[in-house]
Amino acid sequence: MPWRPLHASTDRRFGKLHRLKVAARAGIAVPPTVWAPAHEARDASRPPAIAPPLIVRSAAADEDRAGSSAAGRYESAVVEGDDAAEFSEAAARVAASMGDDGLVFVQPLAEAQLGADRAGVALFDGFHFERTELQGHNRTLTGGEERGDVVRADLARDDPWSDWLERVGRAFRTELDGAEALDIEYARCGERFLLLQIRPASFPVRRNPILSLANHREILGELPSPWTVDALERAGCGALDEFARIDPEVGRWGAQYAEVHAGRAWLSFSFFFRLMDHWGLPRTFVTEGVGGESHAAGDASPRIGRMLRKSPRLVRLQLANLASIRSIRRRLAAWDEQLNRANSLQDWFDATVAGLDVALRTNFAINGALSGATRVRRAIGVRGRARVVTEEMMDAYADLRALPRAEREGALDAWLERFGHRGPLESDVMQPRFSELRDVLLADVLRESGETPRERRPEGGGRGPLYALDRVRESFRDELMKRWRVLRAGILDVARAAVAEGALDKADDAFLLDGASVGDRDAWRDAVATARERRKNEILIDLPTTARREEILSTAKAGSEAVDGDAGQLTGIGLGDRVVTGVARRADDLTDLLRSEADGSAEPLGPHTVLIVPALEPAWGVVFSRVGGVVTEIGGELSHASILLREAGTPALVNCTGVWRSISDGDEVELDEGEGTLRLLG
Repeated sequence: MPWRPLHASTDRRFGKLHRLKVAARAGIAVPPTVWAPAHEARDASRPPAIAPPLIVRSAAADEDRAGSSAAGRYESAVVEGDDAAEFSEAAARVAASMGDDGLVFVQPLAEAQLGADRAGVALFDGFHFERTELQGHNRTLTGGEERGDVVRADLARDDPWSDWLERVGRAFRTELDGAEALDIEYARCGERFLLLQIRPASFPVRRNPILSLANHREILGELPSPWTVDALERAGCGALDEFARIDPEVGRWGAQYAEVHAGRAWLSFSFFFRLMDHWGLPRTFVTEGVGGESHAAGDASPRIGRMLRKSPRLVRLQLANLASIRSIRRRLAAWDEQLNRANSLQDWFDATVAGLDVALRTNFAINGALSGATRVRRAIGVRGRARVVTEEMMDAYADLRALPRAEREGALDAWLERFGHRGPLESDVMQPRFSELRDVLLADVLRESGETPRERRPEGGGRGPLYALDRVRESFRDELMKRWRVLRAGILDVARAAVAEGALDKADDAFLLDGASVGDRDAWRDAVATARERRKNEILIDLPTTARREEILSTAKAGSEAVDGDAGQLTGIGLGDRVVTGVARRADDLTDLLRSEADGSAEPLGPHTVLIVPALEPAWGVVFSRVGGVVTEIGGELSHASILLREAGTPALVNCTGVWRSISDGDEVELDEGEGTLRLLG
């Protein structure tokens, strides 16, 4: 008999089979598997160890490599009955699809023999995953006939699926080194999982992170200025560098601090949750620090073994935090120099980005050190609170009302001298400072209310070293806001000159500009008008405080359409976030398409072509790199054809119902992957 057991596979060239062996060695469940060289399998009878129904699969040397998965390009065949001829024909067909330099392997059908009730496909990059599942087998998923139940998320604690994915990721950490992600086919029965196939994916997982307005909504308001939001996103691009310096693996995650959606800057909880998991720390460190909720019970518990292994890096991180805290004066002085040099709106925008960079890096350091101090205070039962500058501001303002009425105005001016750089929603540079609100404050302090002055809270021993970081944090914020007032004044000075020269209608319009528009003086008016109109819609959208990106985008889109209306476009599932325009080319047969290319009977394919097809199979991959985009009537984002589109880097929209009958050859169209839309132009 030619059939060998899985453990007898020794040739690493045949990755599909070799990786099943790696998984089995790591204790990951795989189906019973036997294999044979293709030339022997052509005439082989069914292996007695595996009864039908079964599946015959290929393992070619050029299949499932790090450069390209060749997903679905070779044959596989299901054998339902015990007919010898049926098995022989299936084995011969699979062998012939590869040539003699390949292996054929046989497994029982998971859904029929192994008790699996669902099966699916997943992409996994070590933390984020895309998954689609169906009842029964996954063959219609990989063929693009059905989409299945799609989930995009990231690892969660106390979750069987996440625990299994993490085990798979550890087993193949080095085996698939260099791949962007793992492409996994699996079956499941309840909370048990069975690995069917695994291969490298040469494209990133489409992430759906948890994002939050916690903290940002508190300090920036419901709808901050485009100026501040864009500057915060830009500053966030480098704000995570310190984590990567302490632990280089973090730098390979491709993470960012914040994302902008619906006019707001959203903090990436997923990055910080991943960081806590990586270091073995409780995820609640994140939510306790900035707000928001943590739902899993395991989020509050450390992973002791991992934390001990990472303890040298954690010590280095705390030392780096302390060094960063000691350098606050130096960083602020360097920023002062940039503020002193600024004389254009571009300069002031760059200074805003630099200031937010200082703020983020310093607050990461302070809060990182403070989280440890807070737990020490809690563990040893120290009670009390720090006397911080913001409390002094609050108490001093309350005292104004207790003065004789004739003394209040002078006392208010003294208070403004000390605290005039502060204000409501003060982190948004668009918002006025207290010094600009003197009339409002004077009317307030002169008002006779008959209120009983509130009793001051006792300090409670908060002056000791365990409370020093609380005072440092609030003192730093106060120093930051002193410079924020300089920043705001500088922007308004330049903007007033622009108003006098006719480039802006009013000085406050400058805050409606962002980094992309601030450098083009001739386009300021148009940029302001566009931003103002967009903000009218954005303020009406009822957004969650914390949610996954897809929920936020869906909510924002639905809210925008409710305000504006959005007709004349088709919707589907985008495979990325690119936008392309081009000329539609309809094709329902690959052979006819290639023939028309060869004989010149149709306009040649090119980067201007948006290919419109009813459905795709992997063979269409030969033209993916020759067109600007692809739109399909049916299909799922994790089918073999979609995986090949992502490998080719071709913008695509799948499952776009109605596109075949709605679009004609020669139509000019816009394909927007991020929005999942195809619009007819002109």
